[in-house]
Amino acid sequence: MRSPSVPTQGDATVDLNTYIVGRNAFYQSLPAQYVQNKRLEDQANLLEAYEKDPATFLNRYKGNERGFLFDAVIDAKNMVRVGTFADGGKWVSDPQSLKAGAVVYSFGAGTEISFDTESAGLFGCEVHCFDPTPSVERAFANCRPGQPVGKGRFWYHAVGLGPVSLDPEKADDLVLEDRKCQVKHLSELAAELGHAHVDIVKIDIEGGEMAALTEILSSGILARLAVKQLLVEFHLWDDEHWSSFVHIISLLRQQGYLIFRKEFNPLDTRCAEFCFLGPG
Repeated sequence: MRSPSVPTQGDATVDLNTYIVGRNAFYQSLPAQYVQNKRLEDQANLLEAYEKDPATFLNRYKGNERGFLFDAVIDAKNMVRVGTFADGGKWVSDPQSLKAGAVVYSFGAGTEISFDTESAGLFGCEVHCFDPTPSVERAFANCRPGQPVGKGRFWYHAVGLGPVSLDPEKADDLVLEDRKCQVKHLSELAAELGHAHVDIVKIDIEGGEMAALTEILSSGILARLAVKQLLVEFHLWDDEHWSSFVHIISLLRQQGYLIFRKEFNPLDTRCAEFCFLGPG
């Protein structure tokens, strides 16, 4: 969203006071929802340009410019950073309003579980952490299912979020630390755990988010689970990942999921956290 350029002092024909008075009249005339509507309109125009000609769109935006292109389009209520201030913490909208026992699915934790423990401990959530990495599984060897953490409870599951590839023949081929690891779809996991509703889904799976989200969005599972917040770290490493990212942003918007917060990874600006609020 860009305002008209300000006249330069080198332009002798411009009276700056007249310009300011005119800008004041323009801004005063705008409706209350102008800024948010303009954000949504600007994003819609970007997505339309991508859909019309993906190749031209990819060539037009290069390097770090890509990370800045898609930003928040709606305002969330009382945003709180849950977890560490470094890589691993996530922005959540109004976590204080979550009801006791609200369900959180956290995919890809490694050993940085401050988001998970704070979601359980401070806000009383039922947190399910998923990560099949062998070394992570060993680190959780003594973790009891439903282990109490503050006001809530914590579960660890040695399973990954699939599919891991858009190629059907490689959809389950997740190899970590020289071991093939088990993956399941979001719909399968929710059914096995007996959850008809999931409040927050966090995904940080090192590039695997593209294939997993493509399946999630095509299946309609977000709507069936009434997922209210989706927190994803996107890894925009190359043209293929960037193209998949823009397509996924478009699909999320079609299903009512809009960006309310974005934060670059402090260790790699090609990666950024995107936080979405769902419909309702």
